Amino acid sequence: MAEKIRQFLISHFLGSRLQLKFVLVFIILAAVPVFILGITAIYLIDLSHRRDVSGLEMSLIDQEVGQIKKFLADTLGIIELRVGFTQKSEIELSQQQFLLGGLLEENRAFEEVSFISLEGLETAKIIRGGGEVELQNVSQLPKFKTAKDGKNFIGEIGHTLVGPILTLAAPVVNRNGDIIQILSAEVNLRQIVTFTETQKLGLSGYLILTDNHGVMIAPRRIGRGRSGNDLSAWSRVKQILEGKILNALNVRDRYESFFNFQPVIGAGRRVPEIDWAVLAEWPVQDADSVVQDIRNQVTNITLFGVLAVFLLAPFFASRLLKPIRLLKEGAEAVENGKWDTKVEIATDDELQELGEAFNKMTVGLKRLQELKNEFVFIAAHELRTPVTAIKGYLSMIREGSAGELNDKTKEYLEPVWQSNERLGKLVDDILEIARSEAGKLKVEVKPENIVDIIQAALLQIKPVADKKKISLQYSPQTDLPRVLTDTGKLTEIVLNLISNAIKYNHDGGWIKIYYKVEPQFVMTHIEDNGFGMSVEDQKHVFEKFFRAESGATKTVQGTGLGLFITHELVEKMGGKISFKSTEGQGTTFSFGLPIA
Repeated sequence: MAEKIRQFLISHFLGSRLQLKFVLVFIILAAVPVFILGITAIYLIDLSHRRDVSGLEMSLIDQEVGQIKKFLADTLGIIELRVGFTQKSEIELSQQQFLLGGLLEENRAFEEVSFISLEGLETAKIIRGGGEVELQNVSQLPKFKTAKDGKNFIGEIGHTLVGPILTLAAPVVNRNGDIIQILSAEVNLRQIVTFTETQKLGLSGYLILTDNHGVMIAPRRIGRGRSGNDLSAWSRVKQILEGKILNALNVRDRYESFFNFQPVIGAGRRVPEIDWAVLAEWPVQDADSVVQDIRNQVTNITLFGVLAVFLLAPFFASRLLKPIRLLKEGAEAVENGKWDTKVEIATDDELQELGEAFNKMTVGLKRLQELKNEFVFIAAHELRTPVTAIKGYLSMIREGSAGELNDKTKEYLEPVWQSNERLGKLVDDILEIARSEAGKLKVEVKPENIVDIIQAALLQIKPVADKKKISLQYSPQTDLPRVLTDTGKLTEIVLNLISNAIKYNHDGGWIKIYYKVEPQFVMTHIEDNGFGMSVEDQKHVFEKFFRAESGATKTVQGTGLGLFITHELVEKMGGKISFKSTEGQGTTFSFGLPIA
């Protein structure tokens, strides 16, 4: 599967295996760091955000704790009464009543204030609103015992119709520091409740305050929670009451709220000395709203960066490989005989130096090719003279100019004659190729009637076809347009193609010659039902000295130059040539000449 994907990318997008490697390396070196940076940025943003949320929640909790401590300190400061005389007796009753009235007027949080004797009996009491007063014996209550020992007392919270009430008590001391009475107050925590309710985190975060038993003090109502509800069974409240600080950084600090069943981020701590619990909850959707936008932006930028790398990687790889591609194309051009090929590489680096070296090499190769062509041309030209002389003398000997030949001599002389004919044909072909490659092959095209030329060529080749009993099927069209061609060269092309069709055919086979007129060319098709060619052989048909080596063609003699020469001649006349072949079924060669 991976190999199929690789081949698909190469064939449709990348163009080469090396370019694919460049693309992959570019992606690894560019996209992976971008991706890692994006992930790291998101992680750091989340980490920073969690710390920010924790800091905000803990800061709000600390404000709440500070406000509670200040409230208690201010309230206790009011009831910490010091008298300005040294007597050890109780304050006069009239003065007690006056002082209690002043306390209620001074602090709106006081619901009830009272003086208590050192025997534990209330001596004076005032209730806000002027209700009926009943003096009681409080000698057994913790508030009396604690205050009598010289310590301030902060009692349990009572939940009443007017809200949570807190009992406070403090000793009354004279100038010498002696305790002469106890001052007690029932304090309404309305101020603490209001302050707690007004504290917000973002748009919807809130605070929850419980007493030391886990009973909810504030807010008065939130979701399914009400002031006075017992929250002690809730694990988070239990942990806070046990003294554990929850800082909103732990995974467990993100949970579903008990009050409104929505995901929240929670933090909490205990109020020192009085052991109340303060819990902050901030809905995740609200707390993460800003950072979610930032996270989305970072994610989009990261994805855009990775996508840009994927899109730009083939472009940059193509630019990097362009010099190599130019060198490859130049090498292929030189391989096809285009010795004047030059590559233009302007990269100002080693690749440019390589391109310059390549151009110098092609100059040298061109010179070598010219020397080779010149040598071949001279050698072939020099060979033609002795071959012609041999042919002349053999011809005279065969005709009896040197005396009558017996049958044995004629038998030995015939192979010599055939070999000389093949040698002459080879020399002519080599001269033709040498002229073509040296640019000395002369082709003079002019408007001609192709039918007349092919009919004349068929008359020359017919005896050869008759020897193998091969049928030449030719029905010329009378309305064919004239073509631009060189009569001699066209005759050579036709003889080469039909000669091949005869040689590579079965005895008793057939050859069909027919035409097809295209917009710019007259196409001539030479079809046979001969041996055909294998797929591998078809790749080399027009190469010099190539001959198929299948079982059916081993006995066929030839130089392997005919089709090469044919290809050269057709192209030099401005035409085109192609073929179709099926092994065991036959071959069709088609060449087109420009319409005059």
